[in-house]
Amino acid sequence: MRQGFSGGYLLALTHGRVQVLRSEAGGEQNLLVALRAGGDLIGEMAAHGGGGVRSATVVALDDCQAHTVSVEAFDRLPAARKLTDYVVLKLFESVPFRVQLVHFKPQQRIARLLAELVALAGPELTDPMLIPLSQEQIATALGVARSSVSSFIADLRREGVLGPGPRLAVADPARLLHYTSERV
Repeated sequence: MRQGFSGGYLLALTHGRVQVLRSEAGGEQNLLVALRAGGDLIGEMAAHGGGGVRSATVVALDDCQAHTVSVEAFDRLPAARKLTDYVVLKLFESVPFRVQLVHFKPQQRIARLLAELVALAGPELTDPMLIPLSQEQIATALGVARSSVSSFIADLRREGVLGPGPRLAVADPARLLHYTSERV
């Protein structure tokens, strides 16, 4: 799904993780608005109340499986009456991303993103501790300098929170959580 495109359908995500990215008019940088995983609806904002236009771009982080449902077909489902409650819940869940962009230090934002990616990893993933983003993608998504990401990743590797090697993999989730609330 791409920001600004028509939103005549929803996706019912059954497996995998996606990132929801938004850029402002004329902006090339896509900031992370939310993460979604199996069990979530994707595209619900454009389908109802968004004027039929996508408000963000959705990018798969893993191999994903989803079912396409037209807005008309969805509206006929008994669950459609609960859509407003669902949208409010998802908006409430996205508030931490917006707050962290303003109030948290880059290290804390990075740790929170890594921890959430691990928490959202479904049982279908062979390695749920593997982070499906590069350091550059993390920097862009969070609006932080690539050097800040690289430096913090190096620190986490030295401390055994992340595993060694070129790919990002969480080795100690409990210690990673320590960085999500602590002012580092």
